[in-house]
Amino acid sequence: MKKNITIILLSIIFTFAVTPHLWSMEYEHNLKADNMSFSWTVKGTEIYIGISAKTTGWVGIGFNPEKAMQGANFIIGAVKNGKVKIQDHYGNRQRGHIADTKKGGADHVKNAMGNEKDGITTISFTIPLYAGDKFDTDIKADGTNIVMLAYGGGRDNFTGRHPFRAVYSVNLKTGENKKVK
Repeated sequence: MKKNITIILLSIIFTFAVTPHLWSMEYEHNLKADNMSFSWTVKGTEIYIGISAKTTGWVGIGFNPEKAMQGANFIIGAVKNGKVKIQDHYGNRQRGHIADTKKGGADHVKNAMGNEKDGITTISFTIPLYAGDKFDTDIKADGTNIVMLAYGGGRDNFTGRHPFRAVYSVNLKTGENKKVK
């Protein structure tokens, strides 16, 4: 019994010690795209990501599509009634995506956090650069990645159309980026 209480207390302490650090993380790089921003830091085999947009709907990012949206690794998040929901999706069509878990893959999002304040939705999370899942493309720590940014217009479901989208060529190590679309 004493061992269980100790484990619970250590878990609580760890949660409060780690969570504020991730939420207030100083990212190494930032890309601003109109009313949206993408911030990131690559550490070892993971990438720490923050996305923010002027919307009360969902926000999302996609990495390295084959054609249009197909084949891309998408992370989509929303905040509803103060609760954050972030999912790992796969671009299963040129103009669509589906949760990895619905295709037999795994959701690789860790450290999911988010808030919605003054009409701005912000999410942060960590994902592996190389997930080893056929529904997640590899993300290059050093080299060029195609990064897609988008946000939904006021709805928190992940199927609503996006009033904003942009595509960039990004070197995650240097922060160098160029708008593609």
